[in-house]
Amino acid sequence: MKFGLAGLIAMGVLGLGMGSAAAAPKLGVALLSPDTLACATFLGEPRKTGDLVYLFVLSPPRVVDGWIQARIPEACNAGTNAEALSYVVRLRHPLSNSAEIGIALYDPSARVEYQAGEYLVTTVGATAPLQFRQCTSAEGLHLTAWRANRRTWHQYWYLGTDIEPTCTESEMR
Repeated sequence: MKFGLAGLIAMGVLGLGMGSAAAAPKLGVALLSPDTLACATFLGEPRKTGDLVYLFVLSPPRVVDGWIQARIPEACNAGTNAEALSYVVRLRHPLSNSAEIGIALYDPSARVEYQAGEYLVTTVGATAPLQFRQCTSAEGLHLTAWRANRRTWHQYWYLGTDIEPTCTESEMR
């Protein structure tokens, strides 16, 4: 599927790895293009055409919802875990004028709120809202989800260039 994805893929190589226990909602990494399309990758059971997903960009914090249009055979990124499934997502509106890496969330019960400079996601059965964080290591971006100060999800995005590290040792594990 062509929508400028080749240029977005050149941004970095995605290394998927679960850290800690899996969060109740399905979380993945998304590559948002400057138009109204994104490529999202999830581990686990396949998503369906029409499934509603939320895409979060963390710096500065922004969120947009969208719908899965189709599963695509090519990975969103060359380094994607072989078990991960990739999808084209049609966004309600573009988030910026450039490609960005974000967190994709699928959970039909999700309620998204903006409080104190960050997005919180409440889901059915959860005792605490889900919060997102990101930090950088020498060559990549660490994306994490937390509930009540406990990390429930972690994925790493290799950028392929030297950047200033902001992560602590514990944030990179």
